[in-house]
Amino acid sequence: MPLFKNRYQTESNRLKNWDYSNEAIYFITLVAQNRECIFGVVDDDKMILNDNGKIIETELLKSITIRERWFSHNWVIMPNHIHLLVEIVSSSDVETHCSASLQLESESHSESKPQKLSRKPNSISSFVAIFKSVTTKQINVMMNHDANIIWQSNYHDHIVRNYNSFNTIYHYIKNNPKNWNTDSINSSSE
Repeated sequence: MPLFKNRYQTESNRLKNWDYSNEAIYFITLVAQNRECIFGVVDDDKMILNDNGKIIETELLKSITIRERWFSHNWVIMPNHIHLLVEIVSSSDVETHCSASLQLESESHSESKPQKLSRKPNSISSFVAIFKSVTTKQINVMMNHDANIIWQSNYHDHIVRNYNSFNTIYHYIKNNPKNWNTDSINSSSE
């Protein structure tokens, strides 16, 4: 495992040679640190947000609104995680689409040189970094904490490539509160 700043660095889960600011539909999951249920509770198959969850909701809505090329298909805040199904469209697109193709490697990249990973504006990683930072600061201020860690360091993403996958993910998000007792991210269901 490679070292970064004298610490072990885990390999990226991101798809190599894919630009995460590309037009595509993305399924994103962010999980609270240690899977702690800090955003609210599920009661009678409905998510009831606490003050932390309301911060998450407010910032999520702002984040989607300010990104002109982003279209939100579905999202849910759960007690210890959030799911988003978002589409990045070109500025000229009016209709949405449900397919994505891999970005071709540019001619300037040599096959012997690995491509350096970086965070691009309007990319998924840029959104996640800013969202985590803003929500962590707000929750820490509200709870009078100096620097509590709110989120796990990584996140899960999936590029949606066809309508069947889109439909499955859409309904998974929609039914997430109903299925909370059997959710793999629910630490009390293990």
